[in-house]
Amino acid sequence: MLNVEASQFKSHGENTIIAEVVDIVGPEHITVGDNVEFKFGVHVQAGPHTRIGSNTHFAPFCVLYGPLTIGENCAFAAHTTFASVGHGYESADIPMVQQQNTSREIVIEDDVWIGANATVIGGVRIGTGSIIGANSVVTKDVAPFSVMGGTPAKLIRNRKDD
Repeated sequence: MLNVEASQFKSHGENTIIAEVVDIVGPEHITVGDNVEFKFGVHVQAGPHTRIGSNTHFAPFCVLYGPLTIGENCAFAAHTTFASVGHGYESADIPMVQQQNTSREIVIEDDVWIGANATVIGGVRIGTGSIIGANSVVTKDVAPFSVMGGTPAKLIRNRKDD
């Protein structure tokens, strides 16, 4: 694992906490707000631009493949995966690992909580105030204030309707 210091980021706010065993590839592409914490075992592979808003934390063993835009006041439980990069598969005559990678930005708006072992795929936007249940796979955009769960994730309820 590669230990990274906040000073290696493109820019960072105050009180950036990076656990001893955190792997960050391409820290020079990452902008981090205030009070951001990366717990033990987090892996980040930054895309051309990766932005993480203030007061956001990543529990142990989260995996982030950029490009990513993450808002403020977000909480990501252990083993959450952001998979904005994938293998091409257009040609059946070429092994997938030899085809050009695909990349689609993931956008997480403010005040989002994602439960343990959830996966968010590329091109998805998760709206403000939403909750994604543990073990869910998010394959489509999520409207603000939604509670989603399952594989693929489906609407359980809207937090504004309570």
